[in-house]
Amino acid sequence: MRIAVLGTGIMGAPMARNLAAAGHEVRAWNRTASKAEGLGATVCAEPSDAADGAEVVITMLADGPTVASVMDGVTLSDGAVWWQASTVGVEWAAKLGDAYVDGPVMGTRKPAEDGKLTVLASGPGRERLGDVFAPVAGKVVDLGDAVGAGQRMKLVGNSWVLSLVEGLAETIALAERLDVDPRDFLKMIEGGLMDTPYARLKGEPMIAREFPPSFPLALAAKDAGLIAEAAPDLPLPKLIRDQMLRATDAGHGEEDVAATFMAVWREHS
Repeated sequence: MRIAVLGTGIMGAPMARNLAAAGHEVRAWNRTASKAEGLGATVCAEPSDAADGAEVVITMLADGPTVASVMDGVTLSDGAVWWQASTVGVEWAAKLGDAYVDGPVMGTRKPAEDGKLTVLASGPGRERLGDVFAPVAGKVVDLGDAVGAGQRMKLVGNSWVLSLVEGLAETIALAERLDVDPRDFLKMIEGGLMDTPYARLKGEPMIAREFPPSFPLALAAKDAGLIAEAAPDLPLPKLIRDQMLRATDAGHGEEDVAATFMAVWREHS
């Protein structure tokens, strides 16, 4: 199958690589062309070049305005399916129309590299993407025909994840202020009902103050903002967004979401 991948960042690059390794003919475009190289895909100078003649076009980009800008001027071939995999939120899902597969993904760099993402698929044409989903996803959740259902579920999932990360950041900060070794906290919850793999996955980088990016903090802050826009009466998403923006403004936006810890640490160091 001929597939165009528009956006080869932390998520799009391993997706393109896995699709090419599965035998698909992949054309890739990225604003920084060097990030599209070495993936087993043909690197194209323009989004329209990558999409020309493609049976499937995948967008994996930062936000709704970027998706709209990149797709401006792209003409889908007859019968082609557009899989919109970016997290754009409820409003932008509607602005992009209703003739695409709304399929944001749950997962970060490692699941993307391993082909173990979870696709939240909704909209027309999703039933035709089985061979495209297979190399990149460990799980596909079918959310029906309505475009936007995938984005709504993604915001719900991200609300859970971002709440965990922000709560963990404040818990570790509290431990340090009370002269409790935060690693002893991780040992305390290990194996019990309070435990979660995310506690160690994100807690250890917070303790070490080292944040190699798996899910960039700036994008996490953007997602928290989308949640706050979708449910303005809920206080926690706004608080999480603001904390993550503080750490982003302090220069940690390209680091992992665990770097939200630095907003708490900076204010009280």
